[in-house]
Amino acid sequence: MERNWYQPEDNTSPVITAREHVRSIHGGASKLLPETCVIFEIGMAMRYLQKHFSTRVLAKRLPCFLENPSCLALRQNDRVCFTQGGYGAPAAVDTLETLHALGVRRVILAGMCGVFAPGIEVGDVLIPYRVLSEEGTSRHYTENVRFAVPHQALFHSAANFFEQRFRVHTHATVTSDAVYRQTFYKEALWREQGCVGVDMEASAILTVSFSYGIPAVCILLASDRHPLSPQEKKWDWGAPDFAEIRKSFVEQVVTFANSL
Repeated sequence: MERNWYQPEDNTSPVITAREHVRSIHGGASKLLPETCVIFEIGMAMRYLQKHFSTRVLAKRLPCFLENPSCLALRQNDRVCFTQGGYGAPAAVDTLETLHALGVRRVILAGMCGVFAPGIEVGDVLIPYRVLSEEGTSRHYTENVRFAVPHQALFHSAANFFEQRFRVHTHATVTSDAVYRQTFYKEALWREQGCVGVDMEASAILTVSFSYGIPAVCILLASDRHPLSPQEKKWDWGAPDFAEIRKSFVEQVVTFANSL
């Protein structure tokens, strides 16, 4: 039985909205942001951006409810901004709600995922054509969530761009709230539904973006490969050259965003 907490008959307002929060004494006033934002779900991405690109600070602390990351833009392009998303679906959507309240109208989620299907390796890029929702946040925004889908034009643009630079897969993925419940049994069920990788934010970002009419796409770097059975080699992080692959991925995400 599907669990949904969205009531279509509910026409009451939230106790607090992101728009109200950013203007409150807790949020603090912030200027409007560019219409396109890259939300990084990669811990080193914003540091790398500051070190290797000429950037300017749009906000030292985004007025999110949970965490307060910085927001940057490249000096040569004021149409795109970059920030660090909160980890996990609730925190990622907190970031998205804040960005939307500050004028963002197009979103690129750039993150990492574990993969659990034959033929997909660490360092490959996944741009899923749909994402199975096994997180709870989406179910507060829309009815009968199962698969979230990206904006089609943005999806095709991302796939065409990254296919020239990485080995790309556009298979379905899944978003889960539970890091330590990615069991072999569960991953076999995910494979039966066409999923090849798992992250913690993508389906929520796509669902909430769709509910606000915001074009969104998820671009995920395979960071680890899960064994397909308990008999295979034990799970481990990354690969010997993964640090360099991750840097290249961040650079190409920036290039893609600035090409739109």
